[in-house]
Formats: sequence, structure tokens, C-alpha cells
Amino acid sequence: MTGMEAETNLTRKLQAVEHDRIELVQQAVEVLRSVQSGNQTLLTEALAGVVGFAYLLGVQMGIAPHRIDREVIAAFQDAPSVDNPRREEMADVVRHLRGRI
Repeated sequence: MTGMEAETNLTRKLQAVEHDRIELVQQAVEVLRSVQSGNQTLLTEALAGVVGFAYLLGVQMGIAPHRIDREVIAAFQDAPSVDNPRREEMADVVRHLRGRI
């Protein structure tokens, strides 16, 4: 690979990362809009977009999806479990992710 090809590849990779960063933020905005509207179908699509682009951005940055899953599991397991009103929902997410990795 020549220096020019390497530079072109790096530029393309940086452009892809920037595009996916923007798309991730746009999907997060769509989550907020769909929560406001109460439309569960749009919310599901927007949440899927956030998750998907988070994984894609991680892969582009050298982070495997299973590592992201493990970090979510660790964070949710370490959350205060005694008085956390979301404890059961967090446990559901942990069970789901454990079934995948």
C-alpha cells in the first residue's frame, strides 16, 4: 500500500466514524422525540438505531460488540441493588445480554 492509498483509507475511515457519530446522536434525538410522542413503534426503531450505531461505532474503533455487552452487564450488576427502582428492568437486560455472549 502506498502512502497515498494509506492516507485515502484513513480519510475514509475517519469520514465513516464521523458519519456514524452523527447518526448515533440523531438516533438519540429520535428516542427523545418518540418518548415525547408516545409512539412505541417509533421508539423501538429509534432505540434499535442507537444500539446498532453504538455497536458499529465501537467496531470501527476496535471494540468488539461482546465487549460492549460485558460492560453493560458489569455496570448494571454494580448498580445499587437495594433501593434501585429499576433493579428488575436492569436484571432483565443483564439476562438478555448474558444469553447472547
